[in-house]
Amino acid sequence: MFVLSCGYTPIYQTDQKLNIKLDTINSSGDKGISREIVKNLEKYRDSDTSNIYNLFVNSTKKEDIVTKDKKGNATSYKLTLEVDINLSNNSINKNFTKKFTKDMSFNSKNNKFELDQYRLNLEKNMISQILRDINLYLRNLENDL
Repeated sequence: MFVLSCGYTPIYQTDQKLNIKLDTINSSGDKGISREIVKNLEKYRDSDTSNIYNLFVNSTKKEDIVTKDKKGNATSYKLTLEVDINLSNNSINKNFTKKFTKDMSFNSKNNKFELDQYRLNLEKNMISQILRDINLYLRNLENDL
């Protein structure tokens, strides 16, 4: 009863409409990451609002070897995903820029196929976390307009 009366709204709910419309969405950088980001943000193209923005997404993926064994084989890695977004509204000359970064360390596996599958799953999870952060940023940005 208290939750219903206090104006509580879930912050991770993604089916709410924003008061922001994305007119054009351009991307560069890592194609797999950018494709997932753009595919998720396509839902903001259908908004009926006068707050029309253009979005530019630049994504990078970097994998570093953290430790090696005595033979020189990698035993652990660090995967870093960076997504830069730039929102611009030409009619009112407003630009918003934000960088989202996620990194994860993981150990190597003996089977290279399993290692590749594990790396892909980590990347998908990190992209989901970045998408959640972008949606929260857009919600907060909408409240500031």
